Amino acid sequence: MSSRWSQVNHLRIVCSILAAIIIWLTSAPLLAQVTSGTLSGRVQDATGAVIKDASVTISNPTNGLTRKVTTSDTGEFVAPNLLPGTYNIAVEAPGFRTLESTGFVLSAAGKVDTGNLVLSVGAATNEMTVTADVGQVQLQSDSGERSDVITSKQLNDVAINGRNVLDYMKLIPGVSGVFDGHASGTGGLDSFNINGTRANEHEMTIDGASNVDTGNNGGTHVTINTDAIEEVKVLTSNYQAEFGKAAGGQIALVTKSGSNQWHGDGRFFHRHEGLNANEWFNKKNELLGSLPNTPPLYRYNYVGYQVGGPIVKNKLFFFWSQEFYRQLVPSGGTTQFYTPTALERQGDFSQSINGDGTPILISGPGITNNKIDPTQLPAAQAAVFAQVQKILNLFPLPNVTGFGPNQNYNYSNSFSAQAPRRGRVRAGGAGPLVQRPQHARGLAQGGAAAGTHAAGQLDG
Repeated sequence: MSSRWSQVNHLRIVCSILAAIIIWLTSAPLLAQVTSGTLSGRVQDATGAVIKDASVTISNPTNGLTRKVTTSDTGEFVAPNLLPGTYNIAVEAPGFRTLESTGFVLSAAGKVDTGNLVLSVGAATNEMTVTADVGQVQLQSDSGERSDVITSKQLNDVAINGRNVLDYMKLIPGVSGVFDGHASGTGGLDSFNINGTRANEHEMTIDGASNVDTGNNGGTHVTINTDAIEEVKVLTSNYQAEFGKAAGGQIALVTKSGSNQWHGDGRFFHRHEGLNANEWFNKKNELLGSLPNTPPLYRYNYVGYQVGGPIVKNKLFFFWSQEFYRQLVPSGGTTQFYTPTALERQGDFSQSINGDGTPILISGPGITNNKIDPTQLPAAQAAVFAQVQKILNLFPLPNVTGFGPNQNYNYSNSFSAQAPRRGRVRAGGAGPLVQRPQHARGLAQGGAAAGTHAAGQLDG
């Protein structure tokens, strides 16, 4: 009997997995419209006459993605919902030579007009290859949007302290901000004004999923290490109606995914306070206390790696990236306060004074010459005195002299806080293995204080 139930459970598990795969492979492409783009153009002959019913094949050699469309009665074609990448276009029509045009770069949410693709009369077996005219392709004839694209190469070429892509936005025309990304962390979206809009009116997506903390419309749930980013498109104004939810700028981030080539790297970023200048007040107080001139602890140890490639060429790919952040970051400014002296911890207040310079006087049982003598205290009070001493010893000893009317502290320091974080990006994709190419991405991130957040997106 138990064997039969085991077979039934096994069958249920297999059916559940198959159902999940079928739902994924047949899911509609509208799940991530804000990361996909559109290629369009016109096909004509050498005289300028349009060619209808021409077969247009759009392919991405990086991942084997292929899309076939047919020209309309006006010779036009449109291929929506394409993933960002560099595409080749092949055009075939009866009585004309096959035309292959290469090098059409499509960014996230981009609308690229390939222009007029001119076919020459001849046998279809004769092929003519041309390279896309960069100047023509860059003309925005299909959209009035104002936008900028940050590529993965740009992110790798520019050193960013906290490894947060938002820091790079300071270089984009129309964007002004005071974002301080010197330490790795979430948030900062509300530190920017994009084309004069309010700082809390922006939308940011990662692979189509919103990454905005709607509690204040300025925080972000996660960050992506810059090595795992394929591109970031920042739409500053006049963008299409498909971008909703926010009245300000739209930031569409696309993570990397596997391709037909193997790629990977390992990295280590290090920073140490030994290369920094000391904070002015901290230095002043250290010198007053005859302490060495030592800057506050300021250390970064970022370790990361990533790898991606084909599982089955042109069919199935994977990508994995992980980065660990170990950082000691100054908490900001110099902290100053009064802390019990070594004599006060022993119950000796003979040298203690108030902030106005007057001596502190204590009285009571067991107190002689302004000093507490534990041997003269009742047993219960002596036990309390011993416990209080343990608490006082948790505080640091004074490191600055001069406490009195002109100085209300005897301890000064620039503290540093630990802020460990970790981030993971994983992606998988299926090429022409199915009717519609599918890509699944997910990311997870955790921190000591922030907890763990997760976001995922399925697109096709």
